[in-house]
Amino acid sequence: RTLNGPRVTNLIQQLVPNFDSFLLVLRCVRLWAKRRGIYSNKFGYLGGVNCNILVAFVCQRYPNAASSLLLERFFYILKNWEWPTPIMLTPPYDAGLGLECWDPQIMRNRYHVMPILTP
Repeated sequence: RTLNGPRVTNLIQQLVPNFDSFLLVLRCVRLWAKRRGIYSNKFGYLGGVNCNILVAFVCQRYPNAASSLLLERFFYILKNWEWPTPIMLTPPYDAGLGLECWDPQIMRNRYHVMPILTP
Protein backbone atom coordinates (compact mmCIF):
# COMPACT_ATOMS: atom_id res chain seq x y z
CA ARG A 1 0.00 0.00 0.00
CA THR A 2 1.05 3.58 -0.53
CA LEU A 3 0.59 6.74 1.50
CA ASN A 4 0.05 8.86 -1.61
CA GLY A 5 -3.77 8.66 -1.44
CA PRO A 6 -4.11 9.99 2.13
CA ARG A 7 -1.36 12.55 1.46
CA VAL A 8 -3.18 13.92 -1.59
CA THR A 9 -6.51 13.93 0.28
CA ASN A 10 -5.00 15.97 3.13
CA LEU A 11 -3.41 18.41 0.66
CA ILE A 12 -6.68 18.85 -1.23
CA GLN A 13 -8.46 19.61 2.03
CA GLN A 14 -5.92 22.41 2.63
CA LEU A 15 -5.95 23.71 -0.96
CA VAL A 16 -9.73 23.91 -1.47
CA PRO A 17 -11.31 27.14 -0.16
CA ASN A 18 -14.71 25.62 0.70
CA PHE A 19 -14.39 21.95 1.58
CA ASP A 20 -18.13 21.40 2.09
CA SER A 21 -18.89 22.60 -1.46
CA PHE A 22 -16.01 20.48 -2.75
CA LEU A 23 -17.48 17.34 -1.17
CA LEU A 24 -20.96 18.01 -2.52
CA VAL A 25 -19.71 18.58 -6.08
CA LEU A 26 -17.43 15.55 -5.83
CA ARG A 27 -20.35 13.32 -4.83
CA CYS A 28 -22.36 14.60 -7.80
CA VAL A 29 -19.51 14.01 -10.25
CA ARG A 30 -18.89 10.50 -8.94
CA LEU A 31 -22.59 9.64 -9.14
CA TRP A 32 -22.74 11.03 -12.68
CA ALA A 33 -19.70 8.98 -13.73
CA LYS A 34 -20.87 5.76 -12.04
CA ARG A 35 -24.30 5.95 -13.68
CA ARG A 36 -22.62 6.23 -17.06
CA GLY A 37 -20.16 3.41 -16.35
CA ILE A 38 -17.10 5.65 -16.68
CA TYR A 39 -15.88 5.69 -13.07
CA SER A 40 -13.01 3.22 -12.85
CA ASN A 41 -9.25 3.46 -13.04
CA LYS A 42 -9.15 -0.23 -13.99
CA PHE A 43 -10.79 0.44 -17.34
CA GLY A 44 -8.89 3.64 -18.13
CA TYR A 45 -11.56 6.07 -16.95
CA LEU A 46 -11.32 8.62 -14.17
CA GLY A 47 -11.11 7.18 -10.68
CA GLY A 48 -11.12 8.50 -7.13
CA VAL A 49 -8.04 10.69 -6.93
CA ASN A 50 -8.50 11.93 -10.52
CA CYS A 51 -12.01 13.15 -9.76
CA ASN A 52 -10.82 14.69 -6.49
CA ILE A 53 -8.12 16.70 -8.25
CA LEU A 54 -10.41 17.83 -11.07
CA VAL A 55 -13.14 19.00 -8.69
CA ALA A 56 -10.56 20.70 -6.44
CA PHE A 57 -9.13 22.46 -9.51
CA VAL A 58 -12.54 23.97 -10.29
CA CYS A 59 -13.11 24.88 -6.63
CA GLN A 60 -9.82 26.78 -6.61
CA ARG A 61 -10.89 28.79 -9.66
CA TYR A 62 -14.22 29.79 -8.07
CA PRO A 63 -13.55 30.04 -4.30
CA ASN A 64 -16.86 31.74 -3.38
CA ALA A 65 -19.18 29.93 -5.80
CA ALA A 66 -22.20 27.88 -4.80
CA SER A 67 -22.03 24.13 -5.30
CA SER A 68 -24.46 24.27 -8.23
CA LEU A 69 -22.25 26.75 -10.08
CA LEU A 70 -19.14 24.69 -9.29
CA LEU A 71 -20.80 21.62 -10.81
CA GLU A 72 -21.74 23.53 -13.96
CA ARG A 73 -18.23 25.01 -14.18
CA PHE A 74 -16.70 21.55 -13.72
CA PHE A 75 -18.29 20.27 -16.91
CA TYR A 76 -17.77 23.52 -18.81
CA ILE A 77 -14.06 23.82 -17.95
CA LEU A 78 -13.24 20.20 -18.68
CA LYS A 79 -15.22 20.20 -21.92
CA ASN A 80 -13.26 23.21 -23.16
CA TRP A 81 -9.86 22.40 -21.61
CA GLU A 82 -7.00 22.40 -24.10
CA TRP A 83 -5.57 18.96 -23.48
CA PRO A 84 -2.76 17.94 -23.05
CA THR A 85 -2.24 21.04 -20.88
CA PRO A 86 -1.88 19.49 -17.42
CA ILE A 87 -4.36 20.06 -14.61
CA MET A 88 -2.51 20.80 -11.36
CA LEU A 89 -3.45 22.21 -7.99
CA THR A 90 0.04 23.46 -7.12
CA PRO A 91 3.08 24.24 -9.24
CA PRO A 92 5.39 21.24 -9.62
CA TYR A 93 8.41 21.22 -7.34
CA ASP A 94 11.33 18.93 -6.69
CA ALA A 95 11.48 17.88 -3.03
CA GLY A 96 15.04 16.64 -3.49
CA LEU A 97 14.12 13.01 -2.84
CA GLY A 98 15.41 11.74 -6.18
CA LEU A 99 11.90 11.29 -7.55
CA GLU A 100 11.03 12.39 -11.07
CA CYS A 101 8.89 15.54 -11.48
CA TRP A 102 6.50 15.75 -14.40
CA ASP A 103 8.03 17.73 -17.24
CA PRO A 104 6.46 18.07 -20.72
CA GLN A 105 9.94 18.19 -22.25
CA ILE A 106 10.70 14.61 -21.18
CA MET A 107 9.95 12.37 -24.14
CA ARG A 108 7.51 9.97 -22.45
CA ASN A 109 5.58 12.84 -20.79
CA ARG A 110 5.18 14.66 -24.09
CA TYR A 111 2.66 12.10 -25.31
CA HIS A 112 0.37 12.08 -22.29
CA VAL A 113 -3.17 12.76 -23.47
CA MET A 114 -4.79 13.95 -20.24
CA PRO A 115 -2.22 14.79 -17.55
CA ILE A 116 -3.73 15.27 -14.08
CA LEU A 117 -0.88 15.96 -11.65
CA THR A 118 -1.07 15.13 -7.97
CA PRO A 119 0.01 17.95 -5.64
